[in-house]
Amino acid sequence: MRDEANAEFYNSDSTTYDNTRWVSKAGVYTANVQQRIVEELTAKWQDSEILEVGPGTARFTIPMARKKNRMTLVDISSGMLNIAQSNLAKEGLAACVSEAVQGSVYELPLADSRFDYATCLNVLSHLEDTAAALKELSRVVKPGGKLLINYPNLESFYWPAARRINARSEAFGQKVFSVWERPGNVLKRLDAAGLLMLTRRGHAHVPRALERFHLLPIIRGLDLISRRGLLSRLAPVHFCLCQKTGY
Repeated sequence: MRDEANAEFYNSDSTTYDNTRWVSKAGVYTANVQQRIVEELTAKWQDSEILEVGPGTARFTIPMARKKNRMTLVDISSGMLNIAQSNLAKEGLAACVSEAVQGSVYELPLADSRFDYATCLNVLSHLEDTAAALKELSRVVKPGGKLLINYPNLESFYWPAARRINARSEAFGQKVFSVWERPGNVLKRLDAAGLLMLTRRGHAHVPRALERFHLLPIIRGLDLISRRGLLSRLAPVHFCLCQKTGY
């Protein structure tokens, strides 16, 4: 499977995304933890120009828009982009969106060094060429500006499942291109893109394929011990706050 099929998958997924992924106990837990991590790492992002690539249904967009940020949204899926704008409008935040553009992270239709901050969350795991994506994200961020990304960690507690996903290039039970990354490779790609990792937070999410096994108490424990420190190296998901170098 190739990442060029992602747009079709997410167009189909857009109308049921929130109602299927974040309603179970495990889904609610995963969503809440992700929100807290993003809130912590973007706490100082206020009254600024922010690019969000892959906003999905605006789960992370809404909290940032509430801080008087001016949001530019880019998503390969027109369906997701429509849902995101609808959800922002329901919250009275439609005016916070400067632009909403259907497009690819590989070719952002945006000027160099335009944004104070950028996010690309739950996206890199569905890209074949993360190096090219990171370079393009870096291009549109101002020198000294920040970029928040996340990616699934191949060298984690979940490595048996991660290896199988990589062998198939497909998520379990979903027809979408997926890949898990080695942290060392991600660091090399960040460096090549002119990005310095400032902070990393680990997160043990509950995969949708495992929700039926009622493993939340176990995964909650893994999540708590893998947020920071040495054990964050083994977390299934890494959230990384990066800074563009070259003042």
